Formats: sequence, C-alpha cells, structure tokens
Amino acid sequence: MGQEAKYRVGMVSKLTGLSTHTLRMWEKRYSAVVPERTDAGGRLYTDADVNRLRILHRLVQSGHSIGGIATLPDPELRQMAAALPGATAEPVPQHLPAIRARVMNAIEELRIEDAEQILSRAALSTEPTEFFTEVLAPILIEVGERWEKGELRIAHEHACSSVARGLLFALMRLYPVQDARRRAVVATPARENHELGALMAAMLAAMHGWSVLYLGPDLPAEEIGYAVTSTQAELLLLSITNLKPSECERQITAIESAVPERVAIFAGGRAAKAPAQGRTVVQKDLSLLEAVLTR
Repeated sequence: MGQEAKYRVGMVSKLTGLSTHTLRMWEKRYSAVVPERTDAGGRLYTDADVNRLRILHRLVQSGHSIGGIATLPDPELRQMAAALPGATAEPVPQHLPAIRARVMNAIEELRIEDAEQILSRAALSTEPTEFFTEVLAPILIEVGERWEKGELRIAHEHACSSVARGLLFALMRLYPVQDARRRAVVATPARENHELGALMAAMLAAMHGWSVLYLGPDLPAEEIGYAVTSTQAELLLLSITNLKPSECERQITAIESAVPERVAIFAGGRAAKAPAQGRTVVQKDLSLLEAVLTR
C-alpha cells in the first residue's frame, strides 16, 4: 500500500526549507516529485516526497545541478547524500544578509565562480522577489556605490557585471516565459556605460516571466529602436546613471523618435530625466518597476 498523501505545499516548504516557488518549479520543470492532487487541484505530498525533496535540497546546496539529479531514483540520491562531507562541509547560510556578505567577499577577492555559485543556489531556494530585493539588488547597488567612492576598483565593478550577466541568462532559463507576447528590451542609451541598473531591470523582468532582450550599455537610439521594432517588444527599460541632464533628455528624445508609439518606455537610475513633452516615464524605485512588470 502506498503512503498517504497528507502534506500541502505550504507545510512541505516548512519541512524541506524550499520555497513554494522552488517546489513548483522543480515539479513543473524537472519532475523532481509528482504530488497527488485534491479535487480542487491542490498539491498533496507523501512522506516519501518530503524525504526526497530534503535530499535534493541538500545535494543542490552542495553544488549539484537540480537538472542533473531531479529524476534520479531515491537509492542513488541517498547514496550521493551519504557521500557528502559531514561536519567538515561548509554550510550554506540561509540568512540572506550572510549570503550577500559571502558574495561581496567573493567579488572583492575576484573569486567570480564562487560568487556565481552562491547566487545560483540562492536563486533556487528563495522566492523570486525576495531573492531580488534582499540578495541581488543590494549587492549590485553596493558594488556600484563603492566603485564610485573609490573603495572598489574598476576590475571589481566589471567582475560584478560579469557575474550579473551570467546570472541574468541563467534566470532567463530558470523562469520560463509566461506569455511570449510580453517582450521587453533593456539597454542604456549612448554614452551611458554603467550597466548594473540595466542588469537589475532585466533580471527583474525575467523573474516575472517576460521575454527579455538585454542589449547592454552604450547603445545608439537607432539601434534601440531597431531592436524594439524587430522583436515587437511592448516595453523598453532604460537605465541612466551618469549622463548629464541635458544629454539624458537628448538621448531619450532620440529614442522616443526611434521607438514605435505603442511601446511603453520606462527610465530608471539616479540620472534619469525625461523630456517634459515626452512619453517616457521615469521610475527610479525598483518596487514601482515591479508593479509595472506584474500588471
């Protein structure tokens, strides 16, 4: 006789340490477990499901890819878990400030692979909004601010951008597009070389199910217009950090002329300034941008 399915997804989240988002993603994308369903469509898990998820969680924390182990049989998973280092293993901190500190330390020491691994694990075990607002965005903001103050070198800022770009493309695979018609283009205007804000906007859009085309920094208006038109995007996100007000307005005016009227344009960053008669909306608060992305 099979085990009784008795745990709902919220309880399983508490028992395993996995967020409900991660549980659903592991089921839908990787078939890690196949829970039963109530008449109303809710998920019900057995003790065996919970134990399997606990082992998978531990293996992912130790560095395994969920895609590579999700469908392995239970005996093999238990054998892999038993082979993990015990007391000598470095624990993966669940406290989000501790995760941020570990990533910052890795960036300061230019240990890029370590930073990427820590962030990737955190993305798999944290709700998307929480991961972005409590882990990723503070790191990118801190690196940008410390670079401008001279506390970090250009090499650190470029290394952080490299990590963020890699994570962006990983997130775009991790969070499937919910509606192919929801396309967003993300870039910085010409003469704007600071891309951390654009990376944050692109990642936030990807995590909310948008199909994102990330173009990077320093793009002429005609190229931005070409990309938006060619992809039939409905949203253009611009990040502007270092341009002078007059140059910012000039660049945005050129972009508005190059982009179809149907496209919504949002600009963020401390130097973002839209022309008085233009259609670009300045949105400097990430929480407000998130509200736009979830509409």
